Amino acid sequence: MSGYKEGQVHQLMDKMEKLGFTCDDLTSLGQNWDEVLTNLKLVLLGLAKIVPENIKLACDKPFNPAKFIGEYWAVWKDSSADGDGLEGKECRDTREDNLSIIDWNEVIFETHLHRGETSVLGEDKLKRAANSNNISLGGKAFLSLWEDYQDNAKNSVLEELHRNKGMMCIYFFGLCLRCPDGTRNVLYLRFHSSDIAYGWVWHYDRLSNYYNYGHLSASILRS
Repeated sequence: MSGYKEGQVHQLMDKMEKLGFTCDDLTSLGQNWDEVLTNLKLVLLGLAKIVPENIKLACDKPFNPAKFIGEYWAVWKDSSADGDGLEGKECRDTREDNLSIIDWNEVIFETHLHRGETSVLGEDKLKRAANSNNISLGGKAFLSLWEDYQDNAKNSVLEELHRNKGMMCIYFFGLCLRCPDGTRNVLYLRFHSSDIAYGWVWHYDRLSNYYNYGHLSASILRS
């Protein structure tokens, strides 16, 4: 039999309801999921404190394709997909250069699909991203996330995005890369949970492929 007074229980329940706690939240608390109650007791005893989750990352390192991926990889240099990508203006969203810090709580993840579409050609997705007023994140943001994951693993921003937002795949259409074979590619990060691999990995995808609802590209909203 519980030693708590009825008034104490009602007071706690009323406060939790006003703060938006759900039935599932109460179940998790009762099961001490992830040791939430244990840690809460430490806070009440003054032995710990709650620190708001911060998923801001510095975005100050330039991305070097040849250094990161391999020899002869480069930023695509041409406004057209029909050229050889070796000369001209770099195909990337240069507005990313002005971002020194990225708050990943403010990043939006876009499919760039139009109504009724289930997939879109990568080249068209790139054009739609470029025509948007949003800042398409590219190499700097990609590198920032990946290095944070390498350093902090389960405490990284990528893991936080996976746990709290259900993110499984993030594309970076703010940067178009030239593969040594002359194809156009974009970087992405993907979460794997199979027997073969578990955790986040990086790779690149050709713009000649089709992209669907699961291929979300990271952007920052600009009005």
